[in-house]
Amino acid sequence: MVKRIKVIHFVSGMKNGGVEEVLKNYTELLNKNCPIENIIVYQHEANKARLNQMTSIGNKLVEIPYKKEHPLKNLIATYSIIKKEKPDVVHAHMNLLNFFPLSIAKLLNVKVRISHAHIANDNVNHILAPVFKKLNLLFANYNFACGEKAGKYMFGRKKFYIIYNAINQNKFKYNVAYREKLRREFNVSDNTIILGTIGRLTKQKNQVFLIKLFKKYNSIIPNSRLFIVGNGELENYLVNYAKNNGIQNKIYFINETSNPQKFYSLFDYFLLPSLYEGLPLVAVEAQASGINTILSDNIDRSVKFNSNVSFLPLNSNKWITKIRESKKNFRSQINEKNCYNICFQYNKLFNLYINFLNK
Repeated sequence: MVKRIKVIHFVSGMKNGGVEEVLKNYTELLNKNCPIENIIVYQHEANKARLNQMTSIGNKLVEIPYKKEHPLKNLIATYSIIKKEKPDVVHAHMNLLNFFPLSIAKLLNVKVRISHAHIANDNVNHILAPVFKKLNLLFANYNFACGEKAGKYMFGRKKFYIIYNAINQNKFKYNVAYREKLRREFNVSDNTIILGTIGRLTKQKNQVFLIKLFKKYNSIIPNSRLFIVGNGELENYLVNYAKNNGIQNKIYFINETSNPQKFYSLFDYFLLPSLYEGLPLVAVEAQASGINTILSDNIDRSVKFNSNVSFLPLNSNKWITKIRESKKNFRSQINEKNCYNICFQYNKLFNLYINFLNK
């Protein structure tokens, strides 16, 4: 019989980001089906709905001081929680800053110390990034990545294991009732073509490109709308940008991220023109709904598991051509045994924990 293990996860924040969602998907089934205790340590002001969600599925959550504002207090709190809990595994999800908790974990002789890469590009100063990568390798003894691109970026030629950004795909299946209800709610006819995206309103996600693209597309296909679902620091800027381009009446900004699955049924096309990514969870969710999906070629191609997914350079004419070539609201059938199905992936993570501890 496998003994119960204790894992402490360190994350930067507890909001509605992709890392938090991946952690939720895995810990929900781990807590339910495996002898494990998951503790999640976070910084920043948390989203209350996300906190409630995480605790409702059996996780213990602990807030510590924000390292950027209180680096010493952050290290002291990290030391205290690891010393108190005596975990079998410390699993850091803070990308280039994983060395913060992992250095303390090594000092306190935690047997398994995991550095998990969720990005494939620098998200800190370019001069510091190589230093931080070396520190991560120094203090971790196992490396995880969301995909090949993120793993090679973070760990170079060192060994890493891919932990797929898996989801409960049944939640994202195409639902005609959602589609009809939302179209009535937003007063959009079934003949109207809806382009849509979901994600944080940030420079990285490149919604400005989408607004420019849509302005051009709408001049060709007037009976079209753009839905931008999410929130973030660029919300006011993007709203004003749409107004300045005279298309604010045809763009819907939806400040909702707690129940995104219904919007995939509303959309006819899902678009994600990111400037950089690790392996975006929304691209996995979109494919689970079977929707026509167009991604920027900055995104790791290993995210693809459906036939109707395209990767294009950030050239609006190419995106418009692809949209017009694709059948409106076409939904492909998916193979449910794909590597992004959480039902087949959570046990793989648990087995890795056990194998590492038994070495």
